[in-house]
Amino acid sequence: MRKKFKKQIIPFILIGILTLTITMPHAIAEDETIQIVCTNSTLADFTSNIILDNASIDYIMPAGVCPAHFDTSPSDVSKIVNADIIISLGWEPWLESLLNKSGNSDYTEIKCMGLGEWNIPTGAIAYVEKITEGLKTALPNQEASIQENADAYLTAINEKAEELQNKIETLGLTDRKIVSIEWQKDYLEWIGLNVTHYYPPPEGLSVQDELDVINAASQKDVAAVVDNLQSGTEFGARVASESGVSHIIFSNFPGAIPNTDTYLEMITYNTDQLINGITSFDFTSEKTREMQSQLDSIELQRNAFGVTTIIAIILCGVLFMMYKKK
Repeated sequence: MRKKFKKQIIPFILIGILTLTITMPHAIAEDETIQIVCTNSTLADFTSNIILDNASIDYIMPAGVCPAHFDTSPSDVSKIVNADIIISLGWEPWLESLLNKSGNSDYTEIKCMGLGEWNIPTGAIAYVEKITEGLKTALPNQEASIQENADAYLTAINEKAEELQNKIETLGLTDRKIVSIEWQKDYLEWIGLNVTHYYPPPEGLSVQDELDVINAASQKDVAAVVDNLQSGTEFGARVASESGVSHIIFSNFPGAIPNTDTYLEMITYNTDQLINGITSFDFTSEKTREMQSQLDSIELQRNAFGVTTIIAIILCGVLFMMYKKK
């Protein structure tokens, strides 16, 4: 009876084991290369500074594209077919469809939702901490090295932040007036600038909104209009041209502009562009004032010459009349 029972129960045990094997999340071996796919280059760069060994890190969206307007392609599906970990902002409108098309359901997803702007170093720190915790949970065997790498990277971010703020202060650019697209407003204020007016992406602006931006940029002491590359730059260029200020273009994704392959390089580039733009405006303004002064001087000399000429003619006339009377 017992032998018969064992024979009957063994197939069910085997089926149960097989079912668990199929449905259990994929366990990543310690020496296995982990396939990590991020939705954008910013998250990919953060991740590459947190996990350094046995990991392949890729990203889906090109760095020069706006996340809300990105259109996926078949090659994007292939990127996530074998992904072990997917790191996202949590709101990309195209990601769910991409995941469904890939057929990959055996992955861990780390969602960086509600963390604000990463352009500000304090914001970037929040993203790094979120990704760090997610990776430590997904990869417990690497927990110590992940935390060690994250700590080193956070130190580098803080050092870069202090360097850039000091640079603005040393050059005497603190509190300079700027008009900006809203995606860069927080960074400009963080670094010490005075954003007197900001505007949403240009496609949502009415005619009156556009006039308000132009009027704000035309106010006294406004030095520049700051645009965001991924949001389009034509409107900002027109505003700067009509108001006579500098047009500065920032990026909020690493890799969109040469020599900005990392987050730290990107915020350094943005800050340098800001400095160059304000300096250019000041130089142009000074030259304009000098030219105006020269024109005023020439005008004064011309007027003086005209008055002198008239007086000379009158005197000549008087002398001529006196001579005739004699």
